Amino acid sequence: MVTRLEVALDAQELAGDQRALLDLIDKLQFAQLDNVKLPQIVVVGDQSAGKSSVLEAITGTPFPRDAGACTRFATEIRLRRAPQASITVSVIPDKNRPFPEQERLRQFGGMVNTNMPFEQLMRSAVDMIAPKNIPGRFAARDILVVEKRGPDMPLLTLVDLPGLVRNANNDQSLEDIRTIEALSDRYMKSSRTIILAVVGGNSDYVQAPILTKARHFDPNGSRTIGVLTKPDLTESIGLEDKFIDLVMNKDKRNDFRLGWYVLLNPGPREAGQPWPTPEERRRVEDSFFNSGKWAQVPRNICGTRALMQKLSVQLQLHIGKHVHILRKQIQKALDDTNAELESLGIGKDTPEEMRIELVELFSASKELVIPAVYGFYKNPPKKTFFRVTADPRGTPAQNLRARASEENDRFSQRIRAQGRKLNFAMPPASGDLDDPAPINHAKREFVTSEVEMLLRQIRGTEFPMDAKPRAVYMLFQSYSENWPKLAQEHKDNLGVVCNEFLGELIDYAWPKRMREPLRRHFLDPQMKALMAKAQRELDLLMQDQNLEVQPYDPEYEERLRAWHIASSQNGARYTEAEEVLEKMLIYYELAAKTFIRNTIVQVVERHLLQGMYGIFNSVEVLGLSNEIVEAIAAENKETRDRRQTLKVQKKAIEEAKDICASLAMRKELRAYAEDALEDGESTSDDEAPKPVRRSTSKRSRRSRQPSSGEFTPQPQPSRGYDDNTRYSQPPSQAPPPPSTHAPSTTYGPIRPEVTVETDHVPDTGYTTRPPQAAPPPPPRPGKVRDEEGRAYSPTSTTRTPRGAPEQYYTNSGGYSPNHPFGNDAVEFEASRRRKPVRS
Repeated sequence: MVTRLEVALDAQELAGDQRALLDLIDKLQFAQLDNVKLPQIVVVGDQSAGKSSVLEAITGTPFPRDAGACTRFATEIRLRRAPQASITVSVIPDKNRPFPEQERLRQFGGMVNTNMPFEQLMRSAVDMIAPKNIPGRFAARDILVVEKRGPDMPLLTLVDLPGLVRNANNDQSLEDIRTIEALSDRYMKSSRTIILAVVGGNSDYVQAPILTKARHFDPNGSRTIGVLTKPDLTESIGLEDKFIDLVMNKDKRNDFRLGWYVLLNPGPREAGQPWPTPEERRRVEDSFFNSGKWAQVPRNICGTRALMQKLSVQLQLHIGKHVHILRKQIQKALDDTNAELESLGIGKDTPEEMRIELVELFSASKELVIPAVYGFYKNPPKKTFFRVTADPRGTPAQNLRARASEENDRFSQRIRAQGRKLNFAMPPASGDLDDPAPINHAKREFVTSEVEMLLRQIRGTEFPMDAKPRAVYMLFQSYSENWPKLAQEHKDNLGVVCNEFLGELIDYAWPKRMREPLRRHFLDPQMKALMAKAQRELDLLMQDQNLEVQPYDPEYEERLRAWHIASSQNGARYTEAEEVLEKMLIYYELAAKTFIRNTIVQVVERHLLQGMYGIFNSVEVLGLSNEIVEAIAAENKETRDRRQTLKVQKKAIEEAKDICASLAMRKELRAYAEDALEDGESTSDDEAPKPVRRSTSKRSRRSRQPSSGEFTPQPQPSRGYDDNTRYSQPPSQAPPPPSTHAPSTTYGPIRPEVTVETDHVPDTGYTTRPPQAAPPPPPRPGKVRDEEGRAYSPTSTTRTPRGAPEQYYTNSGGYSPNHPFGNDAVEFEASRRRKPVRS
């Protein structure tokens, strides 16, 4: 699976896609998407571990070293192939900076030449992003980009992080140290990050915090590459053998599946001494690694060339594995960006353009007001303002008519329940003339204490025993004194309902930048005017309550006659005060109905609800002054900056989307992603470190008897075995003699003594030591796919991949150590487990 994609990359079948894979990450890095975790390689290590030397070895360019220059924030190193050599420096600004600052940082940079040396350009960038003596300079999220092009450059992108510091000093405070730790953790915890852990040979690596962090965030060791620098200093501290075991993956605590590599740092240079050329560096490395104890270390994990080849292939494979899930996340990020841009609206420059935009928004708003006022709640085309399901929290604010009806019902009930000054009920009229009227003691007490006193106090020039017609009106006005307060509350409640509806409307239909100024300059004055009209109408109704107009309702006479009959039964008599009170109570019941209806119709309907219908009249916009139009529709600085940031981000996302779509359709990448899923490789966003898990798959449990003379591998004690586990011989045994049919292929960075198993091994007389425990049987060969996607069962003979030179492969079809990717190719061949690539 891995071999197929790597061979395609090596054979230049994906020559254009190699660049596209890295361009995809460059675009996503520029867009700075929070919800998209980038497949990338990050360089992490102690401040004195030699990280700068690693970057210098890879790029061939010396970096400034004074006071931690260029390591106060993330630095992205991009290596690209081009006919002419060049170096450019630029900055990807933090998206949370104000837009003018972003533009200032984007405009910084340029190409290195005689007038602008690389070191001077780097120092200028550092001083611009994170100047000294300013608190929080290590918290900058801007990214410095150094891009080097040349005909011999590998396709590679690295992210260099500030070096980890243990103790505070004059240049770095305790807060800076915590900030650097948080920055490193943010990158390392992502499951899509390959950790390039740099360890210096000038001190015992057990004290290196980077290895502790790597084991924490990558407990399986499946996405960490170890790099040892300063190997020439290990002898002086007496730990040369210990470091050699480390780089050969014999230290089980720091056993990385992607292997260890060793780089020799160049010696100190005098002022003005030129930087060593790649050829000079290679000669020094060859001299060192071919002498002394370091000669036993496999050459394919030593030196700059081996590390560059490993990183280039590993990064491209890593990105290819995540292309499909990146495609989904990029689409979601594009949808979110478009939604936010739509909420900001389209910027207008002149008052005329702004006025036209307001007319369009008024028209769209009125389309939503009409169904809300009239209560049919039908969404206009392409609108989703009104709910189509019930809201468990209650009637939604969008349903204006329904909420007004609810308030009207409450008002009617409150008038009937709380409108009376005294809460005694009028006795019911009986249809049976023989039944005496029931005695209401509260009512009789009121007659004695209030009505009779009133009749005495309003006597005029009338003759004794004559009626006093104003007594009923005076009692009514006192008895209904709660009505104005209840009506006022109802009017205010409907004002709140209307305001909540308007809030939902503008939140849905209006750009975010216009909502607050629209409220302040237009809606609030309009609502105040409507409420003032409603208040004037209510005041008129209250004044009408003082008018002494007799009832013209036949029900009044009918109910009064019935009371007279009931009160005169069996020779009973009623007083003038009792009759006046009864007239007032009947009149109150009839007047309450009229008052409820008048309040709802004349106050609520006429001025509030119908006023809502006319509040978004497009003609109103024509009468607004230019100052009001600009106050509502003109953009503030924050909105303009945010829109510009989103437009730049959207462009990068769209470019990344196009690249990702093209890559996702490549046959090799599609097959690689499918095989990765079949082999249990994770492509999710889970960032939590997962514990080491031992495989119990069916394929690893199936039994198979080894053939005569076949080597029986031992399981590794430090890690469980699965389909991709590499087996090693017991250290005490010598490897079997090589055969022309089945050569014993040994590779370095993962397991130095690995033997690749084949189907036919001649009897050499070599006898293996009986294992201490039952060895795991090799897996049964599964089905693989050819270039056309057809599945077939592998045979014992593997064929040379199409397009690859024959000298890079053994007679049996496996990789030879002469392959340009060296040990990496042999490692992939071992993991392939007899899955041939058919030509």
